[in-house]
Amino acid sequence: MRKNTIIIAILIYCALPISITAQRVWTLKECLDTALVKNITINQSYLSGQITRINLIQAREAQLPNLYLNDSHSLNAGFSLDPYTNQYTSQNISSNNLSLNSSVNLFNGHVLLYTIKQNKLLYEAGLLDIDKLKVDVTLNILAAYMQVLMDYAAIDIANQQVISSDTLVGQTRKFLQFGKVAELSLLQIQSQLASDKLLRLNTENQLQLDKLTLLQLMETPFDSLFEIKKLETEDSVLVVIPSSAQINEVSVGFMPQIKSASLRIDASKASIKLAQCLGIPSLVLSGGFKTGYSSIRSNYTTDTSYQLTTIGYVKGDINQPVTGEVPTFNSNKQVQSLGSQLKNNFGEFVSLTFSVPIFNRYVARNSISIAKINVHYAELNEQQLKNDLRKRIEIVYANELAAGKKMLAVKEQLDLERRTYADMEKKYSFGAVDATSFLIEKNNFDKASMSFIQAKYDYALKTKMVDFYLNKPLNY
Repeated sequence: MRKNTIIIAILIYCALPISITAQRVWTLKECLDTALVKNITINQSYLSGQITRINLIQAREAQLPNLYLNDSHSLNAGFSLDPYTNQYTSQNISSNNLSLNSSVNLFNGHVLLYTIKQNKLLYEAGLLDIDKLKVDVTLNILAAYMQVLMDYAAIDIANQQVISSDTLVGQTRKFLQFGKVAELSLLQIQSQLASDKLLRLNTENQLQLDKLTLLQLMETPFDSLFEIKKLETEDSVLVVIPSSAQINEVSVGFMPQIKSASLRIDASKASIKLAQCLGIPSLVLSGGFKTGYSSIRSNYTTDTSYQLTTIGYVKGDINQPVTGEVPTFNSNKQVQSLGSQLKNNFGEFVSLTFSVPIFNRYVARNSISIAKINVHYAELNEQQLKNDLRKRIEIVYANELAAGKKMLAVKEQLDLERRTYADMEKKYSFGAVDATSFLIEKNNFDKASMSFIQAKYDYALKTKMVDFYLNKPLNY
């Protein structure tokens, strides 16, 4: 039992480093998804899109009535007008005005309607601008990913060259022992081995640099253990593709920058409608409640009392007084309470405002002229984008054709060099050719092999670029 436990522990210990050091292998889709999530420019565009969306929401909510609660408090000293008694006084006055107001546009020449339409178009165009940024990132990631794939293949070729040269070194040593070749031949083969190792080292260094480029496009810190999924390209067969005009026709239909430009033309046309609305009458309904308070507003009460008083004399004889009840008036002043004033001063109001722009200093006319110029500018911008796309597709198309022709030519050269090298290798093994002639042919074969790898992956990249503009999925 103890022996089994020890064996299990050893197996776990041996497997542990493998699981810890297991490195993630990235596919093209994973690289692209990471780049799209981390790209700063794309994220900034998302934020700009949120602002545009809020502007659209605000344009829609502008159709709702507004509601304001207003409260103002005033202190007046010296000679002033009491706002509630409407009398001038030299007393200090503390007053307060409270109101609740609301208004709604019944008709404003469809300004709100066209504002909503314009903001909706700008919001949709902004989303398409984000898609355009994604297109740029996608193409950059594709090119960098394919470059790393080519580096992997180049390293495989370099390794084969090193193994071949190392085998030749061992074979030449045996030839030297039996006197079939001179020592110079061994030195030449060893020199070739050193050159092949240097080429392999340079290729490995280039791989690290190209990985760094890919990681930077992904906004990811460099990791020396970063690996992508190694995939072989398709066989070196030319792919039949449509003409550049056909590719452009397909591309114009789905490329986001073209759709965005078209939406911005419509948004500019909505600006013309908005400017024309500046000359249309408007109708606004307003209403509300109001009340207030004054510190000197008072209630006055009068009390009447009667008192028996001498009111005269009979024939002027003071000994014969005449008495009667005379009224006495007493006035009392009492400041009104806050609650009673707010209740007594309460009022309602409603108004219907009809406004006709008779002369607005040519604001409407000039705004319409500017809006028409902006429409023309947007149309030219759309045409420029279409021209740029056509030119880019023409370049991609020409590059794909040139890369395909080059790949076939290099493949034909490689096939001939492979046969020549195989024949030369046999002759060298029998001592029929010297090391110099053999190494010349080996170098020619090695260069042709490396050139074919570069041509093959370059053609694969150019083909993928054409597929992208044909709206075909990237299948790496």
